[in-house]
Amino acid sequence: MDNVWVSSGSTTVEAMVNPIAAACAGDGLNSEFIPDTVYFLDNPGLGDALSDTKVLTRTLLEQYGVESPTIETGHIDHETDFQGIATHFQEAITDAHDAAANVAVDVTPGRKFMSVIAFNAGMTYNADHIFYFYLESSDYFSRIYPEIPRTAAKLYDFTEIL
Repeated sequence: MDNVWVSSGSTTVEAMVNPIAAACAGDGLNSEFIPDTVYFLDNPGLGDALSDTKVLTRTLLEQYGVESPTIETGHIDHETDFQGIATHFQEAITDAHDAAANVAVDVTPGRKFMSVIAFNAGMTYNADHIFYFYLESSDYFSRIYPEIPRTAAKLYDFTEIL
């Protein structure tokens, strides 16, 4: 069964890649979650962060045995296109369900309203996982997952908590 990851975008690569790396390692989870397909959401404020993230994500997934990961990018013209953000998550979750894939929504990256919309979409459309990558200290901001001590970070799955 395929695994699908749905996320928003961020101005920092780490906010987008670290949760995926933690899921692939199974950090904090009952079992690892290695996506075959990843959806990101681009908006004009992200600069080069998303293109760098896509390269790192592809490399990461290939290291975990995904031969040809699919990385899709949705676009919105302005970060406050709330309907566009909601549609991004809804359509990706629906497409994953139609393909009988497991689907995870990551609420870590993006502005707070993007995370709220992502969380709501995950709950409303029955995502299998709703992930949040938590750092114990701001000392680890802007650090990539392998450089963060395992005791200083944890991937939470809100579908197991709520």
